[in-house]
Amino acid sequence: MFKGEIIKGYAILQDFTTAGGGLSKWTFARKNGREYFFKEFLAPKYPTKDAPGSPETKLRKRQACEQFEQHQKSIIRQINEKCSIGGNLVFTVDFFRNESKYYKVTEKVDVASLQIAEIAALPLPTRVLILKTIAHSLNILHKAEVVHGDLKPDNILIKQTKTGSYTAKLIDFDSSYFSSNPPELSEDVVGDMVFYSPELAGYIRQDKKIKAKDLTIKSDIFALGLLFCQYLTGELPYFDTNKYAYPCLAVLAKENLLIKHPHLPAELLHIIQTMLQADYRLRPPVSEVFEQLKNLDLSAYEAKSPENPLKAGLKGGLAIKPDEKEADSNPSSGGLKGKGLNILKK
Repeated sequence: MFKGEIIKGYAILQDFTTAGGGLSKWTFARKNGREYFFKEFLAPKYPTKDAPGSPETKLRKRQACEQFEQHQKSIIRQINEKCSIGGNLVFTVDFFRNESKYYKVTEKVDVASLQIAEIAALPLPTRVLILKTIAHSLNILHKAEVVHGDLKPDNILIKQTKTGSYTAKLIDFDSSYFSSNPPELSEDVVGDMVFYSPELAGYIRQDKKIKAKDLTIKSDIFALGLLFCQYLTGELPYFDTNKYAYPCLAVLAKENLLIKHPHLPAELLHIIQTMLQADYRLRPPVSEVFEQLKNLDLSAYEAKSPENPLKAGLKGGLAIKPDEKEADSNPSSGGLKGKGLNILKK
């Protein structure tokens, strides 16, 4: 589809692009005088009558498409019905199939999101305000027992308003699922491997100790802890990238994630420490994270000395690291299929 074409009444405003789209491509479209964010899924594709393949193959593909469609509609309905009050979630306004392809339409957000380095350079009270805004919105999603499933900087839009305050909007629920009810096939899990929780990585690698019931809303908490670290320090926690490709794999190997913290209060670091624990059952709910952030006494804040670091927590969780030479960043891997973990460094 190209600029000027019409899909189910939506006029395509520009050619589709895959930039940042992961397993989809996107554009903007207009319908009834309003503009929308318009996404086309690259998979699955519904087998039409003239599609190649045997009847058995077509039946299998059709069943997979129907399952995908039911899942998406169920998640969309739950979010739209139970998460419409408060928070800053960007809702889906339409989802449909046109011939062999599936499309999702969401609100268009006119926002030039701040980059991580810009956020990390803001005054600490402002950074904490941003963290609270994100936690508040995610709490609304978690109350509906929905796991976002793909928390990463690209899916949190942060901007400064005309009044000088900051807002954060959560977008892209394509990878969402109900708590303890992830996709049956681990290879159907998508998202950014950099932000996978240890239990999600284990599930995808078909670790027999990890069951579907272990993939809960607490998986989001681990990803949120990584995000909070980036927003506060400008980078992910340090880990040995020569041995482990992603933070979750380091934690699975019972290694510590390290944070440089020359100017951050211990109370704030402790919040992140609990969010990044290997055992998801020990991570706090996002509602508790929000309350802890809200109760921080930043007026009494003073820089912590590198000689008095916060004591490291459980093995495979988070330790605190004094400032030192910049570690190599671990950039986003994009929306890769979860089965890609099979080739990662052990």
